[in-house]
Order: sequence, then C-alpha cells, then structure tokens
Amino acid sequence: MNHLDLLKLTAARTLDLTFEHSDQPGGIRWRRWDWSIGVAFYGLWKTYEMTKDEEIPIKMKQWIDQRIDAIEKICVNSNSLLMTMLELNERDPDEKYEKVFQTFDRYLMTEGRRTPSGALEHTVLDNNWAHQVWADTIFMSLLYLAQRGLALRNEEYRREAYKQLDIHCKLLFDPQVNLFVHGWHDVERKPIGVHWGRGNAWMTAGIVELLEIAPEDLPQRRELTDTLHKQLQALSGLQDPYGLWRTVLNHEETYLETSVTAGVAYGVMKGIRLGLIDPKFRGMGERALSAVADNIDQEGYVTGGSTGTPVKANALEYNRIAFDITPFTQGLALLALCEAVRGE
Repeated sequence: MNHLDLLKLTAARTLDLTFEHSDQPGGIRWRRWDWSIGVAFYGLWKTYEMTKDEEIPIKMKQWIDQRIDAIEKICVNSNSLLMTMLELNERDPDEKYEKVFQTFDRYLMTEGRRTPSGALEHTVLDNNWAHQVWADTIFMSLLYLAQRGLALRNEEYRREAYKQLDIHCKLLFDPQVNLFVHGWHDVERKPIGVHWGRGNAWMTAGIVELLEIAPEDLPQRRELTDTLHKQLQALSGLQDPYGLWRTVLNHEETYLETSVTAGVAYGVMKGIRLGLIDPKFRGMGERALSAVADNIDQEGYVTGGSTGTPVKANALEYNRIAFDITPFTQGLALLALCEAVRGE
C-alpha cells in the first residue's frame, strides 16, 4: 500500500475510534477532552490539509462541540486540542471557541503555576505533581501558545512560548548522552524519569514545529538548532536496524516502540524539508517512516505504541507500561505519514 492510501486508511480508522466510545481499557482516551485526543486531532488536521477530505473537519468539530461546555480542567495537557480548534475556528468562527482560547491564554500566560526556574509546571487532569517540568509540555501547550500569538500578532504570547521552550530545553537536555530526560524536579534540582522515547519525540517534533513559525531573529534559534542536532546525532546511534527506537532509548532491555518512532520521523523529515535539519539525517528518518508504516495493520490500527506514561522511577517501570491503540499513537503516525506523502 502506498503512503497516501495508508494515510487515508489510518485517518478513517482514527475518526471511527473517536466516535466508538469504547469501554475497553484506554477507551476513555477517545472520549475525554485531554492531550491524547488533541494529538490525534492534530494529526487528522494535517491529514485534511493533504487529502481535503471534508469529513475530517466536520467530525472533529462535532466531537469538540459536544464537549466544549464541560471541559473538566484547565491545565497543560487539556490544552492540546486548541491547536486544531484554531484551524477549525479560522474556517468557521465560533464565539465559544474564542472564549475557550481566552481561558487557556490566561492560564498559559499568568495563571498556570511556574517553577523556581520560571518553567510552566506540567499539569494534568487526574494528578498533581508539583514543581515538575516535563518534555510533554512542549507539544501540549507551548506550540499552541506560539500559534495563538502568531494568529493574534501578539508578541507577548510569542516571547513567552519561546522563553518556555528555551527553559525546558535547558532543564531537560542531558549533555552527557545528548538526549532529553522525561522530567525535571525544579525544587529538588534534579532530573526525574529516564531518557524516555516518546518524550524525546515530543521534543524533536515540538522544536521543529516551533522553529517553523518562530521569528527569523529569534535569539535562541541557533542554540535550539544546535541542541536538536545533538539529540538527532545521539538518536542515530540508537535506532534499531528496522528503524524503531526503544521506549527507553538507551536501555536495550526495553521494548521497541512505535509512537517515539513516528514522532521522531515526523520531526526529522519535516525539519529537513524546511531546511531546519541537516539532510544527513534523511536515511534515519526514512527508516523510521518505513517502520511506522510496517506497524499499521490492514484496518488502520497503529500497533506497538505504549499507553499513557507519567514520569517513572526507572527504566524497568517504563518497560512495564502496556501497549494500546491510543489516539496519540494514531495521531503521531498520521503526522509521519503526511511527511512521507510530501516526500513522494
């Protein structure tokens, strides 16, 4: 199956799952306003830009409109849907959407807790991990804030987004191995978690996305680009011969995992296309794309992806995280496939 047909198949399955409201373990991710469905919808929107299948925005708007009056909690993770909402609102302006944007804008700019280093504390629906900085925040909130600032021509929003990106990179990047740690405890001043695969994918894809829309004179541009290339060089030495990376990148006893592979493939191939990443990483990106395609079954399910993963104590605990069919793995695969189609 060619990449375009695989993209269409995976998108159709993702839309179907969104409306199934499965009672199986993990099914809540398909019906809850949270980061997981936000990543799926971001992938679906990019798919719509490629295919112009009008069913995609219609169904996403339907899902959002059914829930917009009952958002459980304003937090970093529940923000990710707003990236797609910005696009939907551009097509069909809605006052309810604008009110949601303004509510999250206030949270990201002033109301959201900051750590002692000034980083936006990572907040989620069901737990409270005080003083923690996570790689996940880049994709779940900072990308929206930069997009919103660009749309409004609000330089304060844009400055805050890139200030936060800079802080997160400095706190989370481990120069000893040139990979990002999953988290950082900013009161205890120490890394938490491990060099988690999907966390590094959030960073790869997120940095590329943010640099794409950054001001040309962004002061941190060179440092961010250098850090990204150091990470990619490290990743190149950790990729499995078949193109996958492990759930804990530098622990060979942990399993190979699809979502990290999809996220890195997307960031690398898009970054090369935009001139942000050295083309020498093209082979790595293409092997990752091939591995992602191989892990999509004949019904459009993206297999081999781990389920939701908070910061854990060690590699063994990350390795115990179960596989599941999730919105975010579907979404990351869609993003990767969009870049594969662009490259054909």
